[in-house]
Amino acid sequence: MNRERRRVIELNGLPAAQVYADLVGVAPEQLSAVIFARHPLAVRIGGQHYVRSIQRVHSDGSLSFYCAVENGIVLTAMQSTPLLENLKIMLAGVSARLGTPSVIIGCDCFLRRMELEALEHVEQASQLLRQAGVVGFNTYGEQHHGMHVNQTFTGVAFGSLPAFDRY
Repeated sequence: MNRERRRVIELNGLPAAQVYADLVGVAPEQLSAVIFARHPLAVRIGGQHYVRSIQRVHSDGSLSFYCAVENGIVLTAMQSTPLLENLKIMLAGVSARLGTPSVIIGCDCFLRRMELEALEHVEQASQLLRQAGVVGFNTYGEQHHGMHVNQTFTGVAFGSLPAFDRY
């Protein structure tokens, strides 16, 4: 473990890349950004899972992460969920709470973009975001409740309150 460089040398006493490759069912030489995006690792804090995305594999079999990874933490293998369906659900939830938003400023992790590209779903996602009034950009990490996270869509939505009858 090299905390400052966000580099994990071993998992369970074995080379990190080999353990991760075995976990996701590919050979270590097949590990790629798309594999990392589709099979993230996460740390559980306060009952919530927070993704710790892998950045790259090194020749020594170690893995670099985009987020901080502490020595001794338990990493959980996660499976990506259907991005388009989750995006629809999230946007519907925003509308249910705020009414039709006037604008949503969105920060969408580039790893989600990579997964959408791999699945050839970029245009469908773009259409959903346009229809919801989202403006924004792809990011290399997002902040949520003071925590650095990856593979998320975070943002600020501006809604409108219903008109109240003053009489």
